[in-house]
Amino acid sequence: MMYKLFPGLKQLVHYNKHNLTGDITSGMTVAVLLIPQSMAYAIIAGVPVSLGLFAATFPLIVYALVGGSKYLSVGPVSIVSLLAFSGITGIVQADSSRFIELMIILTLLVGAIQLVLGFVKVGSFFDYVSYSVINGFISAAAIIIALNQVKSIMGVSLPSYENLISYGREIMNHLPEANIYTVAIALGSIFLLLGIKKMSPAIPGAFIVIIASVMSVDYFDLNEKGVAIVGSIPQSLPTLSFHIPTLDLILVLFPIAFMISFISFVESYAVAKQLANKDNDRLDPNQELRGLGLANVTSSFVGSIPVAGAISRTAVNHQSGAKTNFSLLVTALFMLLAILYLTPLFYYLPKATLAAIIIIAVLKLINFKQLISYFKTKISDAMIFLTTFIATLMIDIFLGLIIGISLSIVITLMKREKQ
Repeated sequence: MMYKLFPGLKQLVHYNKHNLTGDITSGMTVAVLLIPQSMAYAIIAGVPVSLGLFAATFPLIVYALVGGSKYLSVGPVSIVSLLAFSGITGIVQADSSRFIELMIILTLLVGAIQLVLGFVKVGSFFDYVSYSVINGFISAAAIIIALNQVKSIMGVSLPSYENLISYGREIMNHLPEANIYTVAIALGSIFLLLGIKKMSPAIPGAFIVIIASVMSVDYFDLNEKGVAIVGSIPQSLPTLSFHIPTLDLILVLFPIAFMISFISFVESYAVAKQLANKDNDRLDPNQELRGLGLANVTSSFVGSIPVAGAISRTAVNHQSGAKTNFSLLVTALFMLLAILYLTPLFYYLPKATLAAIIIIAVLKLINFKQLISYFKTKISDAMIFLTTFIATLMIDIFLGLIIGISLSIVITLMKREKQ
């Protein structure tokens, strides 16, 4: 019974020491990637970077014990962070004193919804969700995330994203106000990231760029010339807390929480299932829902943001030689050490560099190759992709997903009537 509830624990209890080298190597590799990503995605969510580090550590430990995947790197991800930010800013301003409180409650609701769905065993139904909707939505969301980083690259203030045309107009209007030092750091970071990636994908480019930019800002005192920096990061563990939401607040946040629960699970389960199939392992979608749900509840308890399984980090974990879920615990341990001992090193980290890391990371989520494939093989899927993509970019990030899902259901029902 214990192993049924905690399948990850079974892997650890019956651990084979021959897997140790691969698990430690891959765990450390993912940690080097996760440190800059967790800070960058915290910025997308509109919270202090320390909360991103917390979300990358404690939820991962819980998932390693409860989840079934040996490789799934649970923590902050770009799409979920954007959804959370968009949802909360629809209720209060990002600089409001209640923003972080609502973010923590939202994270709790996301976890609770996933736990309920997992226990009532509806996870199997996610196998029937059209990936043309998800691909169209994620492609549009990636563009929105990249555009939202332009203000950090330019060193200016911009209003919240509403649609592609109005935001593009705002960017053009604020171009003369751009800080030359900030732009130089951003462009230098982007070119360095691309150069390192072209030279060898195995080199931790983000970490190298962070070190180079921190040293540049510190040496040339660029923070005194208008370059925004991360500043002080608390060098301590989070305090556990539990926020009890009112019924009114639950009703307001529930649609946002359900959307995030859906997207985060589909993204996580898709990559976990793909790798499980390669190893001929069976992955229970309901157990994955419960594992992800408990990870989000944990993230709420430490006062942080919603989490999910990251496609890129999970792939790196697998490719780096991970054999069991012990690799996840190794990653969490190194994240813990970073929180306790490395945070002072990031004081002079320019926000423009984090923006560059975000842009490079999300560009690969724009899946136009899949759209071309749909046009060649299945026109209906191409229409669903395009509709979801355009509606998300031009109307609203939440409405875009709903429109895409609705169109997918209509097309499916029409096909069944013809049969």
